[in-house]
Amino acid sequence: MDSVRSPENSGTIDVIGARTNNLRDVSVSIPKGHLVAFTGVSGSGKTSLAVDTLHNEAQLRYLEGLSPFVRQYITQRNRPKVDRVLGLGATLAVDQRRLNRNPRSTVATITGIDGHLGLLYSRLPGIDGDSHLTTSHFDRNTPEGGCAECHGVGGRWQASEELIVTHPELPLFEGASPWFEKWRSGEHAFVPALAEKRGVDLGKPWRSLPEEFRHAVLHGTGDEKVVACVDVPNKHETAQMTFTWNQPLKGALAEVERVFVNAKTSSAKQRYLRYMRKQPCGACAGSGFDAAARSVLLGGVSYPELIEVEVRQVREWARRVADELDARRRDVGEPLVQDLDRRLGILARLGLAHLQLSRSAATLSGGELQRTRLAAQLSTELSGIVFVLDEPGNGLHPADKAQLLDIALDLREAGNTVLLVEHDPELIARADWVIDMGPGAGRHGGEVLVSGPPSDVAAHPESLTGRYLAGAGPRLRRTPRAARETGWVELRGLRTHNVMAELVRFPTKRLTCLTGVSGSGKSSLLSALGAGVTAALNGTPTDVVREVRGLDGLDWVAVVDQEPLGRTPRSNPATYSKAFDVVRGLFAGTDAARERGLTASWFSFNTAGGGRCDTCTGYGRKLVDMHFLPDVWVVCDACEGRRYRKDALEITYQGLTVDQVLELTVAEAVERLTEPRQLSETLGALNQVGLGYLQLGQSATELSGGEAQRLKLASAIQRGAGRGAGLVVVDEPVSGLHPSDVQRVVDALDVLLDSGNTVVIAEHDIPVAASADWVIDLGPGAGPDGGAILAEGTPETVAKSDTPTAAYLRRYATGQPLLGESPALSGSRCTGTRRR
Repeated sequence: MDSVRSPENSGTIDVIGARTNNLRDVSVSIPKGHLVAFTGVSGSGKTSLAVDTLHNEAQLRYLEGLSPFVRQYITQRNRPKVDRVLGLGATLAVDQRRLNRNPRSTVATITGIDGHLGLLYSRLPGIDGDSHLTTSHFDRNTPEGGCAECHGVGGRWQASEELIVTHPELPLFEGASPWFEKWRSGEHAFVPALAEKRGVDLGKPWRSLPEEFRHAVLHGTGDEKVVACVDVPNKHETAQMTFTWNQPLKGALAEVERVFVNAKTSSAKQRYLRYMRKQPCGACAGSGFDAAARSVLLGGVSYPELIEVEVRQVREWARRVADELDARRRDVGEPLVQDLDRRLGILARLGLAHLQLSRSAATLSGGELQRTRLAAQLSTELSGIVFVLDEPGNGLHPADKAQLLDIALDLREAGNTVLLVEHDPELIARADWVIDMGPGAGRHGGEVLVSGPPSDVAAHPESLTGRYLAGAGPRLRRTPRAARETGWVELRGLRTHNVMAELVRFPTKRLTCLTGVSGSGKSSLLSALGAGVTAALNGTPTDVVREVRGLDGLDWVAVVDQEPLGRTPRSNPATYSKAFDVVRGLFAGTDAARERGLTASWFSFNTAGGGRCDTCTGYGRKLVDMHFLPDVWVVCDACEGRRYRKDALEITYQGLTVDQVLELTVAEAVERLTEPRQLSETLGALNQVGLGYLQLGQSATELSGGEAQRLKLASAIQRGAGRGAGLVVVDEPVSGLHPSDVQRVVDALDVLLDSGNTVVIAEHDIPVAASADWVIDLGPGAGPDGGAILAEGTPETVAKSDTPTAAYLRRYATGQPLLGESPALSGSRCTGTRRR
C-alpha cells in the first residue's frame, strides 16, 4: 500500500452554506490532490454540489478576472447559491447535461486533434519555405479550406424519386407515395388538376400512368400553367375559403427540396429527410476540402484521407511520420507528433479507438460523445487543476472501466484533484474519499450523509450507496419468459455501420438485451431494428435492412434515446408527459373558473392572453442586462416567480394553485392528484421509472440525458398500455442511475411486457443483462473488430460462451466484484490512502 496523504497535508476545498438546487445549507471539506467520488441516489444533489456549485463558482471567478469588454461576448453562468468556497482553484468539467451535437462538430474538432493535424500538414511538407499553407487550409469550415463548390459540406441533400414513390404498383394517392399520402404542400392540389387536364386516371397504379405525366408530377410542367381550386377550412368560422391558383407545377422533387431548405428546426428538417439522399460533391469527391488539402501528402496520406480512418490507424500513421522525420523537420514535428499521440492514446484508452476523426458528433451515442469530450479535457498536462467528471462511466462496458480508473489515477498522480460524480459501486470503491449525498432524492436529499473513505460509507446504516459498497444491496430478480413460447421479429440482410448480418432474430413479447464492449455495434443494431420495423410498418424503404419479418401483432414502434427534450426552459416533465394538459382542464372545471368563463388554455404559461404573468411571459424569471457585467436571471417582481397573475392564482384545485401544482414533485403529485385516471396513470408512469424526485415544473434544460430518456420511457409505457402491441427500443435505459433505482426501470420494462409489447434494450449494466429473457452479445472488439454476433440465448447460455461480456455474467452469477476485489474495503481505514 502506498504512503498515506491526508487532507491536512494536501489542503482542502471548503464549501460553506451551499443551497444550489436541492442542497440544504451544505458545508463540507474536500481533500485536494485526491480522487473524490460524489455519490448518492439519483437526484440526491451530487451534481448540484460538484458541477453546479464548485465548477460554476470556479468559472465565474475566472470570468470576473477578464475585462468587461471580453465578458460581454461570453455566455454567462448563474452564480451558485453558496456562502463561501475556500481553496478552490481552476476547474475543468465534463457535464453530461451539456452535450454538443452540432453537425459541424466531429471527433477531431471536439478533442482538438484537428488543430494538431492542421499544424503538421501545413508546417512539415513546406518546411523548406515553398509552402504558404496555414492550418485554415485544412479546415473545411473556413473559406481557405472549404471546397468552393459545396462550401465544405461535401455534397447536398437532393430529393430522390425512389423515396418519393416507394410502391409504384399502387395508385399515387393510395399507397404509392408517402409524400402524396398526406397533404404536405400546395403542390398536391395541382396533381388532380393536371391529371384531369391530360385525361389521366389517378386510380390506376403509378407505374402504368403515361411517362410524360409521371415526369411532370416529379419534375414539373415547365412553363405550362395548371389551374387548381382548393377549399380550405376557415379556422374561426364554419364556412370554407376557396383558393384558385394558376401557375406551373414545380414537381415533387423541387417541392421536397424547397420545404427542406425552409424548415426552421432540425426536427422539421427530419420530416423531409426521408425523401432525400445526400449526393457527393463532384468537385471535392464528397470530402468538403479544397484542392490544397486534398493534394498535400504527409506519410503518404492526404488530410481528407487521414480523418476518414480510425483512431487506431491514425496512431500508426503518426508513429510512421515520427520515424520518417529528418533533421530539418524533427524540431518542428516531434513535439506535435508526441502531443498528437498522447491525445489519440487517451481516446483509445477510453474505448474510442474505433471512431473516425471525421465522425460527426450528431452520430455518436451519448456515452461516446461524453467520453470524446472527456478525452479533450484529460489530454492536458496541467497540474493543480480540479477535474469535475460527471458520471464518466456512463456507456462503458466493465472491461473499459478499468482504463477510465487508470486515467483518473494518472491525473491524480500528476498533482490534480479529481471529483468524480458516479453511481457505479465498482468505481466508487476505488476512490480515496467519498462524499455520499442523500438520504433520498429531490426535497428528501441535499444533505451530506458521509464524508470519508469508502469504508466509512459502506458502514453507514442509512446510506443506500453503502449497502452496495458492502455487497449487501439487493440483486435484480425477474421471472424469465421462455423464448421458445413466442414468435420472432427477423431482420434479414442487415447492413449498418459495423454490423453486417444475414439474419438477426428478436423474440416478441420478451425483453432482449444487446451486450458487448463499447463500439461493438449495440447502438447500431438497435437503431437498425427501430428504423427497419418502422419502415416495414409504414411500407417505406430503408437502406439498413433488406427485409423484416414477423411483424404480425405489432402496430407501432417507440425509440427511447437520450436526446434532449428541447432547448426551451418552458418545457418540463408536466408539459412533455401531457400531464399539464389534464391539470389545466381540472382547473378550468372548477366552479370559480366556470363562473369567469375560463378555459384550459387560460391556465397555460406558454399562451399569451391567458392568466400567465405578462411581465415575465410565464417564465417566473427575467434576464437582466447588466451591460458590461454578466447578465443575470432574477425572480420576476410582478409574479414573484410564480409564473401567473394574481387573478389566476385565486383559483384552486384541491387547495392548490396552478403554480403550486408545478412545484410538486412527481411522487407528491402521485399522492395528491389521484383523479382522473388518465392523470393518475401518467404520474404513476413517471414515478415508476425513477423520476419521483423531479418537480413537475422543472425546466427540461436542467435534466440529464438519463432523466430525459426516462421521461420518454414513461411515455412509451403509457402508449403501450393504451393501444395495440408495439416494439419499444431503449438505448442504455439505466444510464446515470443509482443501483437502487435500476430495479424501478426493470419493473417499468416489465409493465410494457405484461401489456404484450416487445422490448429490446442495449445495455452495459451486467445485472440488467442478467435479468433479460434473451441476450445478443456483439463483438469481439470495437469498430471493424466488432459487429459480429458472438453469442445469443438466455443469460445463462451466453454466460457459458467465450466473450468479454460472458466473463462478467459469470462473475455476477457467483457474486464476485465485476472489477475485482476493492482495496478500499479490504480493511484499511486510512484517510486518503493512495492506491495504484
